[in-house]
Amino acid sequence: MKINELVLAIFAGHGGVDGGASSAYGKESEKALELMLEATKYAKSLGIKVINNRVANVARNISADAKKANNAKVDAVIEIHFDSATATAQGTTGFYAEGSASSKSIAKKVNDRVDDYFRDRDIKPDTSTRHGRLGILRETNAPAMLLETCFISNKEDMITYKDKKILIAQAIVHGALDYFGIPLPQASKKGKQWLYAKKNLYILQGAGDWNSKLAFTLPQHAAVQVDWDDLKNGWFKINYQGKTGYYSASVAHYFDTVNPNVVYVCQDDLLFRAEPKWGDKPSFRRKKGETINVVGKEKNGWLKCTLGTKYGYLPDDTKYLKKK
Repeated sequence: MKINELVLAIFAGHGGVDGGASSAYGKESEKALELMLEATKYAKSLGIKVINNRVANVARNISADAKKANNAKVDAVIEIHFDSATATAQGTTGFYAEGSASSKSIAKKVNDRVDDYFRDRDIKPDTSTRHGRLGILRETNAPAMLLETCFISNKEDMITYKDKKILIAQAIVHGALDYFGIPLPQASKKGKQWLYAKKNLYILQGAGDWNSKLAFTLPQHAAVQVDWDDLKNGWFKINYQGKTGYYSASVAHYFDTVNPNVVYVCQDDLLFRAEPKWGDKPSFRRKKGETINVVGKEKNGWLKCTLGTKYGYLPDDTKYLKKK
């Protein structure tokens, strides 16, 4: 199947008077709609045909939505939700119709992409939910999965969602493409492009040889510029801190194409620590008014920041940093 032949149903859970879960960070019905629209926009930009169950915060009917997907003869159904529990519960979960291998497979593919951004709670059968069998997974003819994106009741999850919503929406679509074995379009991969490592990546010495020796480890969030016009055996060259190695273009999804860093402005002259604790050795300094990239948050509330290739930590306090 070609990408422009693919038809997806991307639905948003709840709606109207059924707000779903809610917290200080919003209503599930509204967040699900927001993410659905973002994923739809991205899918359409790739040439994928998409149908939605709603485009506003209005009531929905599960059986009517399933009928709509069946009448459109969609190739797959993805329904977006947000989970809720205690304030400490975190992560993303994919649900599938128990007994359906295709539903389980697409749930796994989508979950494997979205868990790049949240704790992986894996995939589960719909019979494990308090609702029992889920209608949208049972009444649709096409393979269907339900995504509990993250916990609307968890502060860290919702900060990640807010900061990386576009990337998460892309991950949902990429999971569907993985299920159908459709490679990401190469049209945008021309010329030079900045990529950002999603996690620590092993860069190898030989282009095209998975068994070659390790050249170096590229740290999470590190930025590298790739020249897509200069591939060698389908691998691109990476230059980082004077070291050179290669990485396969076939697994380029381990890089973000959008800078995952959130830019903050220093509210005073600041000293960033090498570890997230007072009294630790200095990592670097920034002057009042200068910007800094924030890439995450530690359990003790300190922010993990980057300046070039250096990492530094500072308490999460608006008297120190303010989002740009």
